[in-house]
Amino acid sequence: MVVPKVLVANRGEIAIRVLRSARELGWRTVALYTTEPTPDASHATYADEAVKLDDVAQYMNVAAIVRIAVANNCTHVHPGYGFLSESPGLATALAQLNPPVTFVGPAPDALRLAGDKMLSRDLATSLGVEVAPGTRVGSSDDVRAFATRSGVGYPIMIKALDGGGGRGIRVVREASEVEEAFKRCLGESPSGQVFAEKALTGPGWKHIEIQVIGDGTGAVNHFWERECSIQRRFQKIVEIAPSRLPRTAVQPLITASLKIAAHLNYKGLGTFEFLVNASIFKWVFLEINPRVQVEHTITEEIMDIDLVRAQLLLFLTPPTITGGATLASLGLSNPPPPPSSAAVQLRLTAENPEIDFRLSPGTIHSSDIHWPAGRGIRVDTWLSSSPSSSSQGISEWMIGTDFDSLLAKLIIRAGSFDEVTQKAKRALRELSLGDRAEVKTNLEVLAGVLEHPDWNKGEIDTLWLERHLPKVLSLGKAVIGEQRRNIPGFISRAETNSTSTSGGTSNLGTNTLLQPGSLFHLTLSPSSPSSSSQQTRHTLTLTSISHNAFPFILSGTLQTTFPSTPTLSFSLSQSSTSTNLAGTGSDSGFELANPNDPTHIGAPLTGKVVEMHRALSTRPANSGEGEGDGGRSRRVKKGETLVVLSVMKMENTIVAPFDGVVERAGRGLKVGGVFGEGMLVCVVRPDSLEGVGEMRSRL
Repeated sequence: MVVPKVLVANRGEIAIRVLRSARELGWRTVALYTTEPTPDASHATYADEAVKLDDVAQYMNVAAIVRIAVANNCTHVHPGYGFLSESPGLATALAQLNPPVTFVGPAPDALRLAGDKMLSRDLATSLGVEVAPGTRVGSSDDVRAFATRSGVGYPIMIKALDGGGGRGIRVVREASEVEEAFKRCLGESPSGQVFAEKALTGPGWKHIEIQVIGDGTGAVNHFWERECSIQRRFQKIVEIAPSRLPRTAVQPLITASLKIAAHLNYKGLGTFEFLVNASIFKWVFLEINPRVQVEHTITEEIMDIDLVRAQLLLFLTPPTITGGATLASLGLSNPPPPPSSAAVQLRLTAENPEIDFRLSPGTIHSSDIHWPAGRGIRVDTWLSSSPSSSSQGISEWMIGTDFDSLLAKLIIRAGSFDEVTQKAKRALRELSLGDRAEVKTNLEVLAGVLEHPDWNKGEIDTLWLERHLPKVLSLGKAVIGEQRRNIPGFISRAETNSTSTSGGTSNLGTNTLLQPGSLFHLTLSPSSPSSSSQQTRHTLTLTSISHNAFPFILSGTLQTTFPSTPTLSFSLSQSSTSTNLAGTGSDSGFELANPNDPTHIGAPLTGKVVEMHRALSTRPANSGEGEGDGGRSRRVKKGETLVVLSVMKMENTIVAPFDGVVERAGRGLKVGGVFGEGMLVCVVRPDSLEGVGEMRSRL
């Protein structure tokens, strides 16, 4: 028999996950990786062979994936999740090769139906499975018309037909929000198609999903359910298996899932998602995810099964050959007994939860990382490299804007819900990515969720985190902060540095010695030799240091020779914005916004510019352009979108903070270009001082 050779057409932790299971089976493995604009090769160190892509976009290029599979004599392509995992085009193209290459996933027809959320809703309805009211919409007027139907009303949800991972979803609570939400969802939909659905977002609505497996013959089975109600921006961050619902409430969901899967002659792994409100005994079908899920791990833990291994074995024999593996031959045809243990998955992401979970790009160093360990604790992450690789290990990883923010998945298993919660808390306290603080994470949110009494009582729903985020953050800070303070040797750089007179260096930064009493000379010179301004010189003396991880963080107090403010408290932190983006000179391609000037509109995050207000593409206000229309082409209203930045395929809007006229756009701002955090988007001259005063009070 020919040894199978699988191309894993993905990256990150899921690529490592698939590569490991394939190698355990004795399969040959091929990985894909990129080096520009963000180096992304750690997962490739786990493969027998690796192919460098020309750019990030090739992960989504069917022709490129097919070409690489053929050139490397691959027998299989495993798509992982995301990217082309739900692409009927890739499955079809591989099947049409001679000899065909096996796509590890459902047949193209099943993918077409599952990938179109309205088609899958229609199928569910035809099989007697209830769905929320919904319809395809081609315009914002269609959305408003749907909302006025009897029995619908606001709030409603606008969703991309082929969205995923929280992308392409907006809740609309009133008619005035429809236009912007429709545009954003349309922009985040790969096919440019959306639908509207009645929003079931009140207290008590839980996100429950059923893990299904099928062998393509009509035989299907399940591995019970997962609850994924802890979400931010409709993307899951904490999942638990099984849910805390009674088995009698879960069984109808299993029955519905198996009915749909059998109708499709489903092959491979699939997740069937539902919204459930046990308090009113109501549930509706949402969608099918025809692939391995991010959270498949907790099902593996409670069922003691390697789902990826089972998936690969189902596709071991090419579809053109009869007598392939079946659920029966793999010993997976009998309904499983109810789970006797519990598992939770915590998604650690590079996001700042205090700023709307904004992506936090930067660099993470291998020497800084400490993962939790112990019985029942598993960490799936791409922040690693195979020790058997010739790469000699990877010492640092860059978090950019091209990929998902997921850093790691902490999967914890124990005998009961209470025990798994206790173990998960301990795991979070042990986790550390170092003290450089260049990359912010959601660690405190994860800790706060587990500490909240609602978690322990099971009183969680899909909008729970949105309602309770301040409390969750407060609880998480207390848990993580207390642990850090109590670790001997973490000591406290803060205490040591603020009281020591002989040192207080941090081995987390460079070997620079900074201590109270350190003296600096500051010389301020005019930027132009022709300037009449004179050089001014000042002396700065560090009088105390509260946090020293220089050059990443330095805070404390200064004694200065500035006449107006001789004593200053300061906090210096290294920005994640690259200096080649944040040029500050007159010859640079970009310019920084002045954070003390409320007329300066700065970019709050780094992303690709996908849309600009027309006022930003005209000449400056003093150029004379636009004067013929009374300046209307440069006028903006409060809340109006100035720029749309795409980050990880999510569209983020920068809006006008007040009514006014755009005086000029920032240097380097253009559609298609990457714009860095802190860069100047534009300068807006306000119509009145009232709005500016409100902004100034927040500075």
